[in-house]
Amino acid sequence: MTVGTRLPLAGGVAVLLASIALEPVFVNLRWFGPVVLVLSVVVAISVLARRFSATAPWAPLLELAGALLALTALYVPGNALLGVLPTPASLGEMRTLLEAAGYAVRTQVSPAQSLDELIFLAAIGVAVVAVTVDILAVSMRRPAVAGLALLVLYSIPTAALVQGIPWWPFVGGTAGFLLLLFVDSREHLLRWGRRPDDEDQAPTFGLVAAQRIGLLAVVCGIALPLLVPALPPGLIRPAGGGAGAGPGTSLSPLAQLVGELRLPESLDLLRVQTNVDDPYYLRVTSLEVYTDQGWALASLDDTFDAGAGDLPGAPGSSRTRTVDAQIEVLDHDDRFLPTYYATRQVDGGGDWRFDEISGTVWSEDDRTGGRTYRVLADEPVPTVGGLRAADDLDSEDQVQRRFTALPLVVRPEVSQLVTSLTEGADGPYERTRAIMDFFTDPENGFFYSLSTEPGTSGDELVDFLVSRRGYCEQYAAAMAVMLRFADVPSRVALGYTPGQQNAGEWTVTTDDAHAWVEAYFEGIGWVPFDPTPLGGGRGVQRDYAPRLDAANPTATASRSGPSASNTAAAPTAQLEEDLLGTPGDPTGGDSAGLLDPVTLLLSVGVVLVVVALLSPATLRMAARRRRVRAARGGRREGALAAWDELLATAADFRSTAKQADTPRVTARRLAREHGFEPDTRESIRLLAVAEERARYAPAEQAEVEGDLAGSLRTVSRALRAQATPRARVLAVLFPASTMVDLRAALQGVRTRARGRWLSMRRPAPVS
Repeated sequence: MTVGTRLPLAGGVAVLLASIALEPVFVNLRWFGPVVLVLSVVVAISVLARRFSATAPWAPLLELAGALLALTALYVPGNALLGVLPTPASLGEMRTLLEAAGYAVRTQVSPAQSLDELIFLAAIGVAVVAVTVDILAVSMRRPAVAGLALLVLYSIPTAALVQGIPWWPFVGGTAGFLLLLFVDSREHLLRWGRRPDDEDQAPTFGLVAAQRIGLLAVVCGIALPLLVPALPPGLIRPAGGGAGAGPGTSLSPLAQLVGELRLPESLDLLRVQTNVDDPYYLRVTSLEVYTDQGWALASLDDTFDAGAGDLPGAPGSSRTRTVDAQIEVLDHDDRFLPTYYATRQVDGGGDWRFDEISGTVWSEDDRTGGRTYRVLADEPVPTVGGLRAADDLDSEDQVQRRFTALPLVVRPEVSQLVTSLTEGADGPYERTRAIMDFFTDPENGFFYSLSTEPGTSGDELVDFLVSRRGYCEQYAAAMAVMLRFADVPSRVALGYTPGQQNAGEWTVTTDDAHAWVEAYFEGIGWVPFDPTPLGGGRGVQRDYAPRLDAANPTATASRSGPSASNTAAAPTAQLEEDLLGTPGDPTGGDSAGLLDPVTLLLSVGVVLVVVALLSPATLRMAARRRRVRAARGGRREGALAAWDELLATAADFRSTAKQADTPRVTARRLAREHGFEPDTRESIRLLAVAEERARYAPAEQAEVEGDLAGSLRTVSRALRAQATPRARVLAVLFPASTMVDLRAALQGVRTRARGRWLSMRRPAPVS
């Protein structure tokens, strides 16, 4: 294996080892094959490019092109030329995959299903990281900086994993990073910045440097967490703000809901025994903060000890029933304890706290796994008459202000739809029923489906109201927002439907994960409403909230959901026009996607142009660094490298030099043209003499005198000081010496190719 191919291979192996960080993100290893294939194409092109040219400034462009061909062959071969070459149609399919991937990122939670669009996105990410590592570690010879690119792969599980990242994925990235350092240090024969005196030590030298760097990194990784004090809870506030301490997350409950619904196989979570025959939903928590980014959990307060038996329960004037349940945890492990609304007491051990505002039982230190606990609750049983008698809360009421808050900018289609639905409705209950009926009326064509398609309006709420396809999260979120528009305090509750009953026990599974709406009524408290069309008898209906689709079972779709062509139209043409917008309306849903083929091609073109513009500067920087390092060694090779760097710097600043001139003639020419100071003239003379001795004198007489690196630095500063600002910019961005080296490299490639071609055509000797 040649020196020029070791580092590209090491970079590829490092990216492959770092990609192990993706394993916890998916439910299986189906992602591994496509990622390895695309990565192999990038590495193979890098290795082949370095076989023809040591610098190969065009290698990153070829690597990106190779990755595009591999992705085309894997995911969109149908509309590609020969199944590999991209076409506008295949790029359009890639755009669709990227849009689907964006939607999956918003709805999936780790471990996510190995969907094609997510694997496609992972392969793109690994390919980009591989090309970046190749540029940093191979072209620029900065393998330590390339470690930052490897960290990008760890940002994916950091953002996706709810329960944190396990330790073992870091082993692969660490090994890959150390491999990069080892190969680079072996090639440069470095020992923490010093060259070995004995050339025979070179094979083991990189290992010593890599071991020291690795040991230092491990020591820092272990020591720093011990030295940095732990942050008190509540210092970093959860999304949505609010007061009080909390578990420090606004993502976990919602992510848990989405993840459980999308697991490939159902898991038994809880076993419930209760004194009522028709238990309602088990609550985990509620989301009360609504912004333009969606719903989030507010800060949780820990004022109440959940096991003390003095929890607030339901409002005093509410008509309630006592729910007494014993819950056995099977395969549920969380910091949020599933209970019933208006819980009065929780018995089962552990330090469980109660947040009165959200009705959440939670803990900072304990988890639900392996527990059996008892829940006593005073569940409100409101009547239609009592709800109709409830008046609107005062506008200054804390509940009214807190739970009707909306973003400053909300799409007007939503407010127009709410106004049309609630027109003539008298009181908060009638407005709530009108909005509930909108979702449950079969004529409006709402379907339950986990495979919803991304919209094009730029607003997820509007997209859902247009497509009429979604699962509980979309239904509950949409209805709660619309209730707030109607001045009804509302929030999104998360938890589980009752599950399946067998021999007096209820078994709650991951399929029962659910979200619904809670609306607040004066004197009654929070009352649940469920707009989601659940199938299989999972939903629970209350007399005060009858569903219009209850008499038409076919209106409730199965889990797979109907095809998009079966989606019914809106109830009225006016509502359809309000939601979809008129053609050309910038606020409507007629806007095109951001990743159309033209935009994608332009984006790729811009990236390629930027890479092409930066390549000469990158190569010049790498060459300068290599020559200066050699000049510091003070040997024969250092003298030659120092003189080459002087000529390259002079060429960058457009100084004249003739190839036939001797070093001394060149030194005199430069001194005469620029009128250098005596110290600069002496530095040029020293470099010229060292070059002549290194080139012509016998090895035993080719002693290097003086500080070559310092002399080189003096001359370079003098040339830069005399140059115009324009010449300095050109010397950095478009160095002439790099163009000369590139032409020489291309000429060498042509010469070698011609030699190989002639050798292949030369007739074999006759024996």
